[in-house]
Amino acid sequence: MKLPDRVVALKTDFLRLIKFSIVGVIGAVINTWFLWLFTDVAGLYYLYSSLIAIEIAIILQFLMNDRWTFKEQKTTHVEQFVKRIIKSNIWRSGGLAVNIGVLYYLTEYLGVYYLLSNIVGIICSFLLNYLFESRLTWGVR
Repeated sequence: MKLPDRVVALKTDFLRLIKFSIVGVIGAVINTWFLWLFTDVAGLYYLYSSLIAIEIAIILQFLMNDRWTFKEQKTTHVEQFVKRIIKSNIWRSGGLAVNIGVLYYLTEYLGVYYLLSNIVGIICSFLLNYLFESRLTWGVR
C-alpha cells in the first residue's frame, strides 16, 4: 500500500529535521569549543569570540548539511556553492542575532557563565535556523 504524498513528505521532513539536529549538535560543540578557545586561551572578549566561533560553525554545518541533511539538493558546482553559502550566512544571521542576544543577556544581566549562556542561545536559535536553511538555502518545501 502506497502512502499518501503528504505523509511521505512529512516523514522526509521529519528525518531531515533529525539530521539537521545531529549536525546542529556537532555545530554546537564546535561553536562552544572555539568560543572557549578564543575567549579563555586567546583572551578575546567573549562576544567577539562568539562571532568568530559561530561563523566557523556555520561554515562547517553548511558543508555537513549540504552533503548529508539535504543531499537530494546537494551543491554540484562552484557557482551554486558560493550562492548557497552566502544564502546560508544571510539566513543564519537571524539565528546569530538570537544566539548573541541570549548570550549577552544571560551573561551580563543574569550572571550565567558565558559557555552555558552560549548553549542556551544555540538552542533558542535552532528552529529559526532550520526553517530558514531548509526553505531558503536548499529550497525544500
